[in-house]
Amino acid sequence: MSTTLDLISMADIARLAGEKRATVGNWKARNPDEFPRERGRGSRGPLYDRAEVVAWLEATNRLKAGAPEIDMMWKIADSFRGAISTEEVMPLLLAMLAVNAKEPAAWQRVRGTASTDLDEVVRSAVRATFPFAAEVLPHGRLPVPALHNAVEMLASLDGTRVGGTADALLEQAASAMAQRGGEFLTPRSVRKLMVAISKPTGIVYNPATGVAQLMIDAALASRNGPNQLVGQEINSRIWAMAKLNLAIHDVPAEVALGDVFGADQFPQLRADRVLCVPPWNQKLPIAEALTDDPRWVFGEPGPNDGNAAWIQHCLAHLAERGRAVIALPNSALFESGRAGRIRQRIVKAGLLDAVVGLPPGLFEWTGLPCALLVFSKGRDSVSGKPAPTLMVDLTEVDTEGAGRASSLGGDLIDEIARVYEDWTQGVAPSTKYAAVATFDHLAANDFVIDPVRYLALPRPTKSVDQAARARAELLQKLGSLTRESHEADAALEAVLGEAR
Repeated sequence: MSTTLDLISMADIARLAGEKRATVGNWKARNPDEFPRERGRGSRGPLYDRAEVVAWLEATNRLKAGAPEIDMMWKIADSFRGAISTEEVMPLLLAMLAVNAKEPAAWQRVRGTASTDLDEVVRSAVRATFPFAAEVLPHGRLPVPALHNAVEMLASLDGTRVGGTADALLEQAASAMAQRGGEFLTPRSVRKLMVAISKPTGIVYNPATGVAQLMIDAALASRNGPNQLVGQEINSRIWAMAKLNLAIHDVPAEVALGDVFGADQFPQLRADRVLCVPPWNQKLPIAEALTDDPRWVFGEPGPNDGNAAWIQHCLAHLAERGRAVIALPNSALFESGRAGRIRQRIVKAGLLDAVVGLPPGLFEWTGLPCALLVFSKGRDSVSGKPAPTLMVDLTEVDTEGAGRASSLGGDLIDEIARVYEDWTQGVAPSTKYAAVATFDHLAANDFVIDPVRYLALPRPTKSVDQAARARAELLQKLGSLTRESHEADAALEAVLGEAR
C-alpha cells in the first residue's frame, strides 16, 4: 500500500463499503466508466484517490455507516505496522481519543510536545486522566512518526465525530482480535433491536458488559431512559476499554471488574431492565463450588450449562415487573439434561415472554444461529396456566450486507419492536414473522422454544363474515383478471390478423 494517505487500495474500498473485496471487483468490472479511476499502483494492486472513492460510494449509496472513521483508524494502524500489532494499536487510540474528548488541556499538551518526548507525554496524559487505562497501553517505546501522525489525525476530529470514531475503533479492534475480540462486541443492528424491545428505564444491568456498547445505546435510546447503569466485566483489558468508551460518549455507569459467577459484585441488585449478550455455551468449571447458590432458583447448572446459568443469573437480578433481553445461541432453545429441565421450570413459572430467532451471519466472530430471549416478571396467568409466549422467526429474512457482515434492516427492527410493544398491551401479532405459543403448545413440544416450530401452528379461524368478505374480494379480483385476459386475447388476435 502506498504511504500517501490520499491513496487507498481495493481492500480499503471494501472496508469503506462493508463488503468483500470480490464485490468491489465486480462493481469495477460492471461499471468501468463510473468506477473511480486508478491513481497509482502499489504492491497490492491499483490505488485510488480516497476522496473520489468516498464521493462515488456516497453517490451510489454504497458507503457503509461510519466508513470514514473506519478508514481513518486503519490508516493510523497501518502507520504503526512493524512496530506494534493492530490489536495493541486500537486500544491505545481509544485511550488517546478519550483524553482528547474529556481533558482538552491534557490533549493540548500532547499536541504541543516535541516529537522526541511524545511517547512519554501520551502515556502520562492517559494515566493521569484514566489511571485504569494503563492496562491498554502497549509495552515498549512507540514509533514517533506513527504516534505523531495518530495525534494529528485524532486532533482533526470535530466533536460530532468522536463517538462514531470510538465505535469504529472498537469494531476494528475486535476484527484484529478475531473471535477473542468479537465476543466482547455486539453488532449494531442486534443492539438496536435489543434496546427497542427492552425500552430501557430505571436501573439497567448488563452482567457481561463487554466494551459497553449496549449500555451506551440504552442510555442514548430516549430522554426518559435509564437513571442508573450497572455492569460487570470479567476481562480486565476489555473492562478498561468499556470505561474509556463510556467516558468518550459521556455516559455515567458503574462497571465492576470480576467474574459474575465466582464474584458477583452486585448480589443485592434488582434491575428494571437486564440487557445481556453473555459468552455462548460457556463452561462452568466452578459449578461445584456454586452449590446452593441463591441464584439457582430453577435448578443447579452443571459444568456444561453456561447458557442456563446466565439466564438464571439475569433473572435473579431482575426486579418485579422487570424485563430481561438476552442473546444466546440456538442451542439454549432446545438443550436437554439439566439445562432442559431448568428451561422447563422457567417456562412453567410464566417468565418467558418472547423468543426472537435471528438470521445467521449477524455476529462476525461466529456462524452459530442465535435468538433473543425476552423474560418478564409478574405476567398474569391465563385460565390458570402460564401466559403464552410470543414467537418471532427472522431466520429467513433478507439482511443488509453480506456474509458475516450482514445486519437487520431498520424497518424490520421497527416492525418487530412494534409487534412486541403491541404484545405487551395484549394485542396478538398479525405479521407473518410471528405467532403465539400457548403453554399447552410449549408443553406438547417438550418445552423446546424454537420459534420455527410455532410459526407452523394453524392461524385462528376467521369469522363467517370475514370469510365472506374475503371470498367476495377474491371473486372480484378474479373477474377483473378474466376481463383483462379476454381483452389481451382480442388485441393479440387483431395484431396477428393484420400481420396475415
